[in-house]
Amino acid sequence: MNGVLGRPRAALVWEARTHARHGTAVAAAGLALVWAAVVHVLPEAPGRTVAGLLLYLDTAGFGVLFVAVLMLGERTSGAWAALAVSPLGAGEYLTARLVAFTVIAAVAAVPITAAARPVGGLAGAVVAVAGTALLAVSLCAVSVAACAFARDVATLMAVVPLCLGPLLVPPLLVAAGVADHPLLYAVPSTAAHTLVRWGLDPGSVPVPGTAVPVLAAVAVLAAAGACLWARWALVRARAVEGSRPRWSRVRWGGRPSRGPRVAGRPVRVLTWVDLRRAGTDGMVWALLAGPVVVALGLRAGLAFVSDLPVAAGVDVAGWRPVLLSALVLLHVPMMAGSAVALRAVEDRERGALALWGASPLGTGAYLASRAAVAAGVAVAQLAVVLPLSGLVDGGARSVAGAIPAAGLLAAALALAVVATARDRVRALVVLKGVGVLFVLAPVAVWALPPPWPWFLLPLPVTWPLAALPAYGLAPVVPAVLSATAAGVLLVVGAWRWACAAVDG
Repeated sequence: MNGVLGRPRAALVWEARTHARHGTAVAAAGLALVWAAVVHVLPEAPGRTVAGLLLYLDTAGFGVLFVAVLMLGERTSGAWAALAVSPLGAGEYLTARLVAFTVIAAVAAVPITAAARPVGGLAGAVVAVAGTALLAVSLCAVSVAACAFARDVATLMAVVPLCLGPLLVPPLLVAAGVADHPLLYAVPSTAAHTLVRWGLDPGSVPVPGTAVPVLAAVAVLAAAGACLWARWALVRARAVEGSRPRWSRVRWGGRPSRGPRVAGRPVRVLTWVDLRRAGTDGMVWALLAGPVVVALGLRAGLAFVSDLPVAAGVDVAGWRPVLLSALVLLHVPMMAGSAVALRAVEDRERGALALWGASPLGTGAYLASRAAVAAGVAVAQLAVVLPLSGLVDGGARSVAGAIPAAGLLAAALALAVVATARDRVRALVVLKGVGVLFVLAPVAVWALPPPWPWFLLPLPVTWPLAALPAYGLAPVVPAVLSATAAGVLLVVGAWRWACAAVDG
């Protein structure tokens, strides 16, 4: 009996130590306090709407990538093979992991729910937190099942959106009032998110109170089904992993891996390696297509959003500069810098960065090339998606000065993540925290009265905003020159920091 009960307890202790080592729980708590402050300063009705979206998109979905990257790190470090031959079963391993992320999501949901001031008081808050926990279980279990066979970050970035997209979109359509067909409530994620919305404000949900237990039952059954699917996938992945010869060079679902057959200067070799991987890299395609899809959505849907119930009483047209900044100007460098950073951190975790550093290329040239890729991709994409978004007032030339500062911001972000994160989990923690600044800075600079926006200018994420005429923070030409010069200094400092961290 002690052995049977000891394995789950040991798994939970090991999981708790893993989260303590990587700081995931601390990151989730910090994000929850920031979002709670944002919800608290909003009026009650919009605050509850924003809280419902945050609980769904950020709090419940917090563990989606973390749970997959943790498995990937265990496979890389050899812990996966050790677990496969240990007495710990796949069900116990999965239970410990899902319990940890569900507890993190539920605890993080408490301050956000309290800040939203639920109409039903404590009972409504309990329902909202329970709905968030059910969402966390379902989404994390689906992520485990989808990524059980993944062997690199690129595969994760390709598989996760494909598997979770059908679950994530229907609740957003229902919450925004775009669609309200009864069959949409049969989607498990819609049922759980409706519980969250009903707990915050029953009047915002067009379903009777008697339907709430039915929605809860749908969410519980879906969570159980997702857990069974995840366990089956783990058992299958362990069996495949155990049967694969250790000397095999066969990649997952691919042909035998061969090294690059190219000679010449080290930079040319690194470029060839990157180009060779880019064609089949799902993360690269997501990076290229994502901003274009967002820009087209903004161009076609802004007028449509203004008529939706979720935007009632909001001057959407008056917030065009904020939408341009948060969803295009800063979103693109955030995506480019994150993708390059995850690739570099993956190389660092696997030891490939050390090999590049010992080669004639050197650590400095490797990191400089990664920074150049991040900046170049961000600048090229912004040149396309800024005019494509339809949010630029006064022509593309009016915002052209902000593009160099945004590109330098992407390079600095990639280098800073490499300097602070030794593995992919820590990199995700850093990117989660930095992502809040990229979202909130444009809103704060726009909404705060003078002179408060000036106190935010030391933050690098505000430098591209200073070059936008709509924000009116400074004359355009001095702002462009200052933002570009500061960005260059920031990149140089981040490069020196990353070189010292990697070589040290």
